[in-house]
Amino acid sequence: MFQPKTDDLYLPNAAELGDIRKSVFAAGHRVLDRFAEPALLTALRGEADRLSADLSEHAEGTVISRDTDGRVLSMHYLDRHSDLLFDLTRVPSLVRAAEVLLESRCVPFLTEYFAKPEARSEATPPHQDQIFYRDHFGDELAVTFWIALTDVTEEDGVLQYATSQPEPGDLLKHRASEVQNFGAELVDASALSFVSAPVPAGGAVVHHSYAVHRSGPMESAKPRAAFALNFRRSPYRQKIDPLEL
Repeated sequence: MFQPKTDDLYLPNAAELGDIRKSVFAAGHRVLDRFAEPALLTALRGEADRLSADLSEHAEGTVISRDTDGRVLSMHYLDRHSDLLFDLTRVPSLVRAAEVLLESRCVPFLTEYFAKPEARSEATPPHQDQIFYRDHFGDELAVTFWIALTDVTEEDGVLQYATSQPEPGDLLKHRASEVQNFGAELVDASALSFVSAPVPAGGAVVHHSYAVHRSGPMESAKPRAAFALNFRRSPYRQKIDPLEL
């Protein structure tokens, strides 16, 4: 049984985290070429396979989307069904990194899995994650560590971020999405241009919850897979134990 710990993560030091924070809030995101060390990456791949095979749409508290062939496209609230993911989001050094990025005490609140099984998988439309979070905790800022389980190149449904980003706290207008199994997308993204964020297996893309992003079309024959670990600011924890940067 694998239990994640600090040594299984490649986390930047305090000075580097400060630089990453500036990038995340200027460009909406930052690529970390190293994040999960090899043993953790192997364990996460195995956990993705287990959850994809074992969980059904009736699993308590979990939302699962599948393509027309029944293959998993996304799974949400996975820390309810995965001790590995539950423990990972509570590794003290990772929580500390999230707190530095958010400049506040925080809590882990949502663990997700995203897959694009093959070349005909649809692109993900432009959106802000906050549109999905607001019913849970209002407008508190959140940050995501999107951990690549496979190499994600331009052909692999790469994440793409708008080159001009709204301020954190500025939620743009969304509408119901026409893409299968996707909830909402920007009403109008026609004026936006996007930059790709390729990341190697074991690396991560960090973005904040108001960052406008999408994924490119899947053109590769090999599948794409990633876990997303999300943390949000906690005014309660910040009040009783203020973060000192």
